[in-house]
Amino acid sequence: MALRRAWGEFVGPEATRANHVLTALTTVAGAVAAPAVARARGAGAGGAAIACLLAVDLAGGVYVNNTRACARWYERRGQGNAAHYAFAALHVHPAVVARLDAGWPGGRARRRVHPAVWAASQYAYMAAATVAIRRAPARRRTLGVALTAGGLVLDGLLGPSRTAPWFAWTYYPKLLLGHAGASLWSDEELAPH
Repeated sequence: MALRRAWGEFVGPEATRANHVLTALTTVAGAVAAPAVARARGAGAGGAAIACLLAVDLAGGVYVNNTRACARWYERRGQGNAAHYAFAALHVHPAVVARLDAGWPGGRARRRVHPAVWAASQYAYMAAATVAIRRAPARRRTLGVALTAGGLVLDGLLGPSRTAPWFAWTYYPKLLLGHAGASLWSDEELAPH
């Protein structure tokens, strides 16, 4: 019962059967693909396991956080900006990815910037973008799209992850387009019934 309730709060109580199935499928797809990519790019078994865990969160999250059910759940009454900031703050994934990349042969030598700078830049951008989106609710949809695109540009400028090249393409859409901005949904669609 507790697991069912937790799942319902994760995907949103109004989630459709398709939402449940697609959340599970995208999570499984990430869990399978990420370690395969990491291994193909020189990561050991430990690195592949870490990539799997990251992908379980991000691959499923990028889908579910952009569904109407999830957006409505996280935009419901009582869910203020502090809850969104706390959710974003927990996503320290750039530090894990930077450490993962540092472990592959020649990883540090080929990185455009120091791993700590890479991780701090990615995380700081995400946190600042979350605040910007949440502080401008009338422009949340536009900002969610624009700042997600900005995160992808930042990743390209810093140099994408060697072992998790999919990282930015899941991190920013999950956290900015989806959770912070609910950018795919109008105010009317998010309003309580």
